Amino acid sequence: MRAHESVGRVYRRCGCRDKQGRQLGTHCPQLMSDPAHGTWTFALDLPATEPGGHNRTVRRGGFPTEDDAHTALHRYGAGRRIGISADPNQTVADYLNQWLTAKRLPSASTGTTSTSTHAPSTSAGPSRRSTTTSSP
Repeated sequence: MRAHESVGRVYRRCGCRDKQGRQLGTHCPQLMSDPAHGTWTFALDLPATEPGGHNRTVRRGGFPTEDDAHTALHRYGAGRRIGISADPNQTVADYLNQWLTAKRLPSASTGTTSTSTHAPSTSAGPSRRSTTTSSP
């Protein structure tokens, strides 16, 4: 079991299919003969987020050059190390959940964690606005 992130890997693949309709991926014979065939992809193995959980692999593809894929791999890894998700597929809900979890503060009296909300109170009812009318 890995306790840390791997360095990652970069490889080329394509969307060609065999006679049965299955993608050839990295096994396409044209990848060896035609340097312009296919796109570059990176993969990075991440440790499990929960004890007893499974590792997951992040894969991103569609890069036109190997250098572009290496750059994206390094940016993704650097962002994770400082706590920024550089994942373009991350939803706003996932980001906010991670952010709220990171912002939980321990309560001084109970020792439990709580989050402070800054949402306006809805118990006061709707706000009253003064309206002015102008006569023509």
